[in-house]
Amino acid sequence: MKTRVSVIDDLEAARQMLDRALSRSFEVETHASVAEALAAAEAQPPDVIVTDLRMPGIDGLAGLRLFRDKGIDAPVIVVTAYAAVETAVEAMKAGAFEYLRKPVDPEALELLIARAAEHSGLRRENARLHRELAGARSIQGVVGRSPPMQALVALLERVAPTDVPVLIEGESGTGKDLIARAVHAMSRRASRPFVSLNMSAIPETLAESELFGYERGAFSGATVARRGFFAEAEGGTFFLDEIGAMAASLQPKLLRVLQDGEYVPVGSRRMCKADVRIVVATNDDLKARVAEGKFREDLYYRIHVMPVRLPPLRERREDIPLLAEHFVRKHAQRLGRPPLAPGPEVLRALLDYRWPGNVRELEHSIERALLLAQGEVLRLEDLPPEVRVPEPDESGYRRERDQWERHYLEALLREAGGSVARAAELAGLHRSTLYEKLARHELVQQ
Repeated sequence: MKTRVSVIDDLEAARQMLDRALSRSFEVETHASVAEALAAAEAQPPDVIVTDLRMPGIDGLAGLRLFRDKGIDAPVIVVTAYAAVETAVEAMKAGAFEYLRKPVDPEALELLIARAAEHSGLRRENARLHRELAGARSIQGVVGRSPPMQALVALLERVAPTDVPVLIEGESGTGKDLIARAVHAMSRRASRPFVSLNMSAIPETLAESELFGYERGAFSGATVARRGFFAEAEGGTFFLDEIGAMAASLQPKLLRVLQDGEYVPVGSRRMCKADVRIVVATNDDLKARVAEGKFREDLYYRIHVMPVRLPPLRERREDIPLLAEHFVRKHAQRLGRPPLAPGPEVLRALLDYRWPGNVRELEHSIERALLLAQGEVLRLEDLPPEVRVPEPDESGYRRERDQWERHYLEALLREAGGSVARAAELAGLHRSTLYEKLARHELVQQ
């Protein structure tokens, strides 16, 4: 599809000249005034705008601002015979993409329009990726504002649009499946299938046929041919969880798929091509398994191109209040319960607990609390016994936690200009919850 260019000039001869020069490469529409061009752009926004600077009525600079006010963010190239440094600075400050002097070299203008269109396309693509990431966070439950999670999201933004294999490492319950789905949702394969298989959940004798499929008569009981998971994931993403549990006999076959995109169904001589993005996950130390001879070194380095480490919940405690609120909203409607806020003693217990089961255990604890709750907030007695019983204070952990929390709250209030309501919105907390925390640290008057 050709780039759509809107040319604005009050002189008919100039419009005709630019139309002839640019129509070879672009779809051109010409307008005698900014008002005329603005009306057309509101109906169908152009990709690039080329405007004269000095015109009767609304001039080019005023027009540039009007386009921005109307939400039309196409790059604007300003062309004028009245070239001066002051005018150029003013145009660039107003948001012009480039500033050219008359008479214009048509070939130079053509190259400039192509560059402006490319710049605009990159901006739109970047905005699309950010929207998809925001959707993935909401749908997939990827929640967190802690530095480790911000770093993780930044990494996913760079990695997801590519096709490189991704290795997700993390303890059980940290949300490896959610991250795999987020990678898929942000990739160019998002409209294609997402297929997941836990290697520890299938017997070794069935693993090859599950992965690659089989032909009729390949083994006893194979009365019909069956597609494997690679065929089901064609064009999309195949998530192999607990990759460390994969049998040694299967590892070279997976390596072949990763290197050559080829596999052979069980009982067949037919080579199949796999157009699949592979994401794997493990809570094992794969490097240690390589050293023990239980995992192929070449396969390890093939899937280790882009490792993504999911931090355990104890390393991102500042996300616990936000996660608790998220799980309350997620489960309240399903359980037919009101979205009750965690009380201050509940939040203290959640922050004090070590969470060996990570985010999954926190979610189940909130789900239980919602089921048992009888008051207007979640109470300490609604939590599982192991969560509400204080743990020993080792190495001054609570003191360090309280110090960090106070620094965080002080920074939050500064960002919110002292407004508790705005600070609660920024932190993703109920205002009453945040107020309790601020009062505990003597940052507000009770």
